[in-house]
Amino acid sequence: MKKYNAAGAAILFIAALTVSLAPMPVAAQRGRGGGGGAAQPAPPIRRLPDGKPDLAGYYQANAGGANYGLEQRRSEERLTPSTNGVVVDPADGKLPYQPWARAERIDRELPHRGYEDPTAHCFVAGIPRAIYTPSPFQILQPPGYVVLLFERMNWRQIPLDGRPHVADTTRLWNGDSVGRWEGDTLVVETKNLNGKTWLNEVGDVLTHDAHIVERFIPVNANTITYRATVTDKLAYTRPWTIEMALNRQDDELLEVACHEDNGDLQHLKDVRDEYRAKNKEKK
Repeated sequence: MKKYNAAGAAILFIAALTVSLAPMPVAAQRGRGGGGGAAQPAPPIRRLPDGKPDLAGYYQANAGGANYGLEQRRSEERLTPSTNGVVVDPADGKLPYQPWARAERIDRELPHRGYEDPTAHCFVAGIPRAIYTPSPFQILQPPGYVVLLFERMNWRQIPLDGRPHVADTTRLWNGDSVGRWEGDTLVVETKNLNGKTWLNEVGDVLTHDAHIVERFIPVNANTITYRATVTDKLAYTRPWTIEMALNRQDDELLEVACHEDNGDLQHLKDVRDEYRAKNKEKK
């Protein structure tokens, strides 16, 4: 029988997991069949009695692999898939990193750093990562709020009553979000992040200084354009913006018990420990 070291076993495990998590076409998700024939035009934006867009329902992002990198990149020998790139500003599609943050991002992609991704430990993905993690989420619109429920045990409650942000001394994984309507666009501003989240599996950087403005722009009854602008002066030289489509799903949220039978974390720990042991021997 061929033997694999810890790193080799982890690579095989992560590769298989990555394939299993890759986004599928809407018709193929969860065994739901799609009808044949010519595509019908999407119905117009649904509206609530007060005239505001009715966004309620289940969605999944057409994110082009953003959970494996916000910039366009080819996988080559990397552990994560290729990505289409979702950065629309700057125009070159590159994140305007400070030098230290770019170096940190590159280092995080090394196999022994994978153990540090908070989502490997079942912490919430954070903002905006939860939107483009390859699993569905639900939007609810109770009076005075928008609520986002994510399949991986995560939720956001966004008040629309004009309240200020909580005190700067309060720091949260999802930050503190407040929302408002600008015409048909839902605008959500988030501050008070704790700086512990990664933006994706390759470790794009977000610090506690980040101020995020998300825009949910309804296109029709089945599609929302999602746009998020991040200002983080500690990690970036200027603000930057990502954009993707959120597609309505004929679906529901499943129970995802992240800790149950989670073998991924042990593999990542084995890779880290093997790396540390080898480097200790060299000293």
